[in-house]
Amino acid sequence: MSCNSYVIRPNDLTHMKSFPLPTVFEALDLVMRNYPDNFSDEVRLEIEALLDYCLEGLDECSERFLATLFIKAIRKHIDPHNPPEHIYLKKFEVSQIELFNLLVKQFPFVRYSHEIINKSIVNTVGTNEKLTFLDVGIGQGVQTVALLNELSECYTLKEVTIIGIEPFQEALVAAEANILAQTYHFNVKFIPVLDFIEACDFAALSNVVKREGGIFIVNESLALHHIQDLANRHRVISAIRALNPASFFLTEPNVDHFEPDFYRRFQNCYDHFYHIFQVVDLLPVTSKEKNGLKMFFGREIEDIIGGNDIERFEKHEPSFRWAEKLTVNGFKTIDNFTGLPLDVGYGINLGFDKRNGCLGFKFKTETVISLIHAVCDN
Repeated sequence: MSCNSYVIRPNDLTHMKSFPLPTVFEALDLVMRNYPDNFSDEVRLEIEALLDYCLEGLDECSERFLATLFIKAIRKHIDPHNPPEHIYLKKFEVSQIELFNLLVKQFPFVRYSHEIINKSIVNTVGTNEKLTFLDVGIGQGVQTVALLNELSECYTLKEVTIIGIEPFQEALVAAEANILAQTYHFNVKFIPVLDFIEACDFAALSNVVKREGGIFIVNESLALHHIQDLANRHRVISAIRALNPASFFLTEPNVDHFEPDFYRRFQNCYDHFYHIFQVVDLLPVTSKEKNGLKMFFGREIEDIIGGNDIERFEKHEPSFRWAEKLTVNGFKTIDNFTGLPLDVGYGINLGFDKRNGCLGFKFKTETVISLIHAVCDN
């Protein structure tokens, strides 16, 4: 069977033999056009037939894998009593430890985003003796630990205070342990903040920043798009501006999943992850690891496609909209990134978009992720 062509059984529609067979995407696209009001019994049967087809040779065809993840997400609307995971997909899952190692060490969008941002932070710190660093969505501290190692180049640095904001207790505890596990030529203090950024007490945060002193830098990596509404996104960026950081670094996917129209959001989502899956297929890792990464992104697809609008958290926005929010709230974007790799590999092009003020990772026609360096516009 071809990876691209969805097979219509000859015994089912013999009178349609003269029509070209649709691709997997075309068949999926027809399904998505029926959402949310036109899922007839006939359409439900077509969905199950497409799922059965995609499950054949799933691990050898990214397009079928991707379509399967979309069908899995949409089935939540068709039949809420369906099990959330298809039993056949279970075998493709990998452990969280393996997943984090893959994302940081092998997945180029994450690996090089961390490296570029961290080197740019080091360049901003320069010859300062003290750094107060606010990390929004610190997770388990993977990027922050790498930053501390990079800061060894700052020979004048004597003290580093890390304020880690993270809504999940287990991750925050792990971040603290990882950050304090090593010793450096400077002293390190960790201040945990267990909360969502939009729920933070910025007045208290301001007092901490003033008390700690030194050059103040803010970083967020794949966190702000979890803020569900636009008003809170503006409020958070405005509050960060009031803290008067020397630099504010943002890393965000460049895709519109804030889009309220389901069908347009599906198209945006499919195009975005179709390109990501092509890059995953090029990675020098095992088939199990590649499919494990795809399953990881499948959880995002389920939120984007399967969740109701008020329940969704993966509400990505195009990078130019983040730049607009920064500008409106007293920042300006600058082309000041350090340590750009000569070649990211995998056919990915890295370039600065002067119009939108973003450094983009582009694969074929899709700019998958963007980095923004903003400073206060006095």
